[in-house]
Amino acid sequence: MQNLILIVDDDESLRRVFAAVLEKAGYHTVKARNGKEALDVAQKVDADVILLDIFLGDANGLELIDKIQKYNRNSSIIIVTAHGTTQTAIDSAKHRAYGYLTKPVDTKQLLDLIARAASAANQTKLAQTSQPKIEIERHGKIVGQSFAMQAVYQMIGRAAVSDETVLILGESGTGKELVSQLIHQNSQRANNPFVVVDCGAIPPTLIESALFGHVKGAYTDARTSRKGKFEQADSGTIFLDEIAELPAEVQVKLLRVLQEREVEPVGSNQRHTVNVRIIAATNRHLEVAVEQKAFREELYYRLNVVPIVIPPLRERKEDIPELVELFTQRFVEEYKLPKIGISTDAMQQLTAYDWPGNVRELENAIKRAFVMCSGQMLLPEHFTHAGTNLQADTGAIEKSSPVTDATHFNEQVYALLYAQLESYLEQQTGEGELYAEIRAVFEKPLFKIVLEHTKKNQSKAASLLGINRNTLHTKLIEYELN
Repeated sequence: MQNLILIVDDDESLRRVFAAVLEKAGYHTVKARNGKEALDVAQKVDADVILLDIFLGDANGLELIDKIQKYNRNSSIIIVTAHGTTQTAIDSAKHRAYGYLTKPVDTKQLLDLIARAASAANQTKLAQTSQPKIEIERHGKIVGQSFAMQAVYQMIGRAAVSDETVLILGESGTGKELVSQLIHQNSQRANNPFVVVDCGAIPPTLIESALFGHVKGAYTDARTSRKGKFEQADSGTIFLDEIAELPAEVQVKLLRVLQEREVEPVGSNQRHTVNVRIIAATNRHLEVAVEQKAFREELYYRLNVVPIVIPPLRERKEDIPELVELFTQRFVEEYKLPKIGISTDAMQQLTAYDWPGNVRELENAIKRAFVMCSGQMLLPEHFTHAGTNLQADTGAIEKSSPVTDATHFNEQVYALLYAQLESYLEQQTGEGELYAEIRAVFEKPLFKIVLEHTKKNQSKAASLLGINRNTLHTKLIEYELN
């Protein structure tokens, strides 16, 4: 049986285009140009899928969802908008929309989503539900309008209107804490505590007390009783970051909290009831940890009620320009600078890089570029040590950009040295090796340039450098330039 698609959009040309694409794919279509027509049609036909624009002239598409579903209870509603933001994506999910697309709409994405939405309608998955109207005060911001992130926003919205335990999965730097904040801020607990616990940052000997509290005299230096993070989060949300780092004995107590909603402070035999929504996160594969007996299987299943997977930045590179704009604006305000732009070449380099450290690495790269930049434009040279390979070969000096100003040259040298120092400290290299590293970084390209200038005449090169030929020969062997 062919599915019926209701297309609601105030743009006549888009209605025709959507109808043509869908009818070619084998669907029946019916069209409405505004909110009033949409409600009239919804009363007369039982549409399986409804493509619904937000701005309809006489109505807001999001506000129409509940009204339409009174007549088409089993329909899958897909919000389509040319003014997509993170908030509208979240709001569409809060209003129980099946999906979310931004214009211009990719035909393949449209057909894929329609097929899934039609299947959902056929299986009567969408039921009429009451939904709280919650005003959101946004403390964090997740940026990205990619298809992958739209799916995340949908999951955030759906998780927010329930009180089930959420497990956020994603690589380091993808924004797991921001996702947890958005779930809390959009939930019925939004006005209550939001408590963050980094399970990997607290020593194993202290994590149990930190989570569940302790009574006076429970251990050395426990001079007073203290509430743990669970009791501090009572009536609100607790975010357990890096949950895989919990010691085995603490996993047992956490499992008890999930099962019985009670905590037992260290040194006490009394239990306290807590009303807490639990959100956990990890960058590890918990299934593997379970197989290796490093993580309790029962705890994994208790946590993995509503899983949300955050895509790595390399899988949503179309979001990079928006992220760059966000960070540049933020740092302009933070450093009290005039507006700073970014060159096309630099943006292309940033977009081409895979960002193993994800959004956090990109943010740090922009911050470092601001430190390096002394003008009004971020250039590729300002990302020398962003890990982005913008100028990965420090031995290459582009002849198209000769350095003619001594002051600018000194600034560039300073920037390179500063970046090399940062790299050295990040790598935690052994003490006493910094000078050797810096010397190697600058000597190798110097010898290479001089050899090119002298057409590999080592006698002339040694004379130009002011060193003897034996020293030059040794250096050439060391740097593999002979």
